[in-house]
Amino acid sequence: KFALLRKLATHTLIFHLWKQRNNLVHNQISMLASVVFHGIDREMKNIISARRLRKHFKSLMIMWLR
Repeated sequence: KFALLRKLATHTLIFHLWKQRNNLVHNQISMLASVVFHGIDREMKNIISARRLRKHFKSLMIMWLR
């Protein structure tokens, strides 16, 4: 289960870093690190909540909140 959580976190991290990079390159606007981290946290919670009824996702929210 930890491998699944790590995979989701890595995917979310890469997405948000790429989003930050594109925002900086195309709009010349930099987001604060706290905003990026909040976005990552929120997306992880949304992903886990949306799939909470699936077998592999039942205990991931507890692991993520630790």
